[in-house]
This record gives sequence, structure tokens and C-alpha cells, in this order.
Amino acid sequence: MKYIKELNLLKTHVPRIYKEIDSNLKEVSFKSGDEIVTTTDLYIESELIKVIKQDFPNDTFLSEEFHKDGQLVNRAWLIDPIDGTSNYAVNFDAYVVQIALYDEDDLALSFIYVPSNEKVYYAIKGEGAYLNDRRIHVLDNKKPSNKMMSMVGYTNKNSDKTYYEKLLKFALKNQVKLRMLGSIGLELSITAEGIFTMFYTSVKNLWDLGPGVLLCQEAGALLFNETGNPYQLGDTHLFVVRSPEHKQNLLQAIQH
Repeated sequence: MKYIKELNLLKTHVPRIYKEIDSNLKEVSFKSGDEIVTTTDLYIESELIKVIKQDFPNDTFLSEEFHKDGQLVNRAWLIDPIDGTSNYAVNFDAYVVQIALYDEDDLALSFIYVPSNEKVYYAIKGEGAYLNDRRIHVLDNKKPSNKMMSMVGYTNKNSDKTYYEKLLKFALKNQVKLRMLGSIGLELSITAEGIFTMFYTSVKNLWDLGPGVLLCQEAGALLFNETGNPYQLGDTHLFVVRSPEHKQNLLQAIQH
């Protein structure tokens, strides 16, 4: 298995660093407008960068807090120290710590840690997707009739809500249950398990998307943009489904 050293580093240090935090002492501030940052975000990201640099001193970073202007070049780590910071700030346990490694011109490794239940999701390009070291696939879930759709990014910062509104109408018309948890990493992890049958976001930050994108790809999900073409990093719209039938249904919904 490739990237085993990198994976073991994350398995060892991500839970440890998170558990060093006393969440009762977290401080909340605002970066710009209503965008929240906490002392936990800053601590986790700085500590992760330290341990990665110790073993991989030549690697670079593209991360939410300290390296927003980093470049997506080979051996670049995408880090979102708390994905779902607004949830974390109010003690709603729907957030993750997530990291991806971009290497050889593609996403190579992803790692998503869910502190609330200590689940660890990870994927290695070409090696599959895993939950707590057990391989997962979107079709493992045996209850596809219970259709659920997750959407992230429906906020006042997003001026174009066209697809959100079309998918809302689609869901209401087709008895699809909607979930909006506010953490892309968590929701893509749930999608990779086949629990959410459909997912959509217009968020484009690569530290938000990278870990979950690779996880879903390796779990056998279909990822595409608004034209129906395979999703590429940098596309404005990301749709994820578990089957060709769901893809056809979503494309019909958004293209009419």
C-alpha cells in the first residue's frame, strides 16, 4: 500500500492532537464578516504542520488558517483543522478534522477524523476507502429505498442558489429526505458509506473538498459537475451519488 508512512503519521497524531484540546477553554473570533475561527482550529493546524514537517520537510501546505495562498503542487497537504467550525463553536458534534495529500498531480491520500465517535475514514488512490480499517463502498448500505440528500453551502455568502433551489424542489417532489449538517467532510464521509444517496455543494475551497472527494471516489461513488462530466478539482459545482440512476435523476432536475 502506497503512502503508508503518511497514513500512519495521521492515525497517530490527529486523534492525539485533538484530545490535547480542552474544548471548554476554546475562544471564538471572526476572521471576516461572520466567518468563525476558534483557538482549536489554530492549534490543530499548527501542530499538524509541525509533525508533518518533521517527517516530510520538503512538503508544502494549502490550509484554511495559515496557508490559504498555498499552491496545489506535488506533495501539498490540504488541511482543514475543524471542518464545521460553526457547529464546534456551539458544541454541536457535527464536525471533523480532515487532511488530504496531493501528489503526482492528483489527490493521493485522504484522512477524516470524527471526534464525536472517534471514527477514522481514510482513502488511498487506487487502494479503496476505509472506515476504522474496514473497506467501505457506497453500495454496502442495503437500504437504498430510504433516499437522503445532503447539501452544504446554502448561505447568504452564496449569491447563486439556483441548484440548491432546484434540488430542494426535486427532494420535496420525490420524497427524498434532506440533511444539511454544515460539515462537508462529515457529509461526504456519510455519503461514502452509502447512507446519503446524494450530495451537492457549490463550495470550492480545496481543504473543504479534497479529503471527502477522494474518499467518495475510492468508495465507488459517482462525482460530477453540473454538465454531467466527471468532477475536477476547481469545478464550481460538485454532485455525488451512489448510482447511475441517481445521477440521471439529479441531472434531469437541475437541467430543467
